[in-house]
Amino acid sequence: MKPCPDHKETLWLDVYGELHPNERPAWEKHLEKCEGCCQERKQLLRLLQTVKASMPSPGLSREEAGALASSIIRKLGVERKEMWWRKGLFGVPNRLIPALAAASILIVAFGWFSMKGLRTPSPMRSNSNIQSEEQILVKDLDIIENLELLEEMDTLQKLVQVVDRGDVPLYTKPN
Repeated sequence: MKPCPDHKETLWLDVYGELHPNERPAWEKHLEKCEGCCQERKQLLRLLQTVKASMPSPGLSREEAGALASSIIRKLGVERKEMWWRKGLFGVPNRLIPALAAASILIVAFGWFSMKGLRTPSPMRSNSNIQSEEQILVKDLDIIENLELLEEMDTLQKLVQVVDRGDVPLYTKPN
């Protein structure tokens, strides 16, 4: 008999001892009902026992294995510390830090001088602004003084337009 296809993963987890404790009761109930899954589990457990029995024992004693494990852990700790120095500040490699500092200084310097130039206008610019404002005021003053003349010219222009259209006779003979 074959195991249930939807329970294959659970079967392998159970055989390797990695089945979650919350899933175990449901799995055991399924094993009571399903003969295929139960037989497959027994076969897999026998196979794993055979493999373990036929494998040679490790060549290290407990003390040697402990020493090896502690040296590996020490080596990993040293490498982590070295990686921090290689990585640098905030994950930026150390070789890029001088370039980033120089770029930051340049940005601040350019910003400082450009803002300084905007705040204090040059004397040439202020003199030209004053002269142009005076010229505008003189022109406005001329227009204000000659306003009556402009109004008369506007009236004359309207009169010429009326005459050109021919609405009003230019000269009428007395009777």
